[in-house]
Amino acid sequence: MARHYRLVFRGKYLPGFVPDDVHNSVATLLNAPVDKVQALLSGIPAVIKQDVEVEQGNRYLEALAEIGLMTHLELLTDETGEPIKPGSWDGLERRSDATRRHRADRRAGRRGAAIVPERRQTRGRRKTDVN
Repeated sequence: MARHYRLVFRGKYLPGFVPDDVHNSVATLLNAPVDKVQALLSGIPAVIKQDVEVEQGNRYLEALAEIGLMTHLELLTDETGEPIKPGSWDGLERRSDATRRHRADRRAGRRGAAIVPERRQTRGRRKTDVN
């Protein structure tokens, strides 16, 4: 089984290219509206193509480099087809709902060890929450 990759843009352009011209070229290449391409290439890491093999990924890299986009391939699966788990957060994964729940639970307690004294009137998020 072959390795699979994803094509990632990290918000950088090749030297000598104007971002507006690059956006127009990418819109023409992908047959997409310019405003959607500008949103995709806004500087936030974005996956342009998911689940490609090396040969196809290299063709995309060359085509996008000719336009002025600096992209790279990231490994998704190994030879056995097993997904590669990233060792650290690379900015492309989404936050899980559990993380958001834990963050909301932090507001329930008092800030005993804080340097700045407690200024909140209530421990909830809104003025209507009960202590």
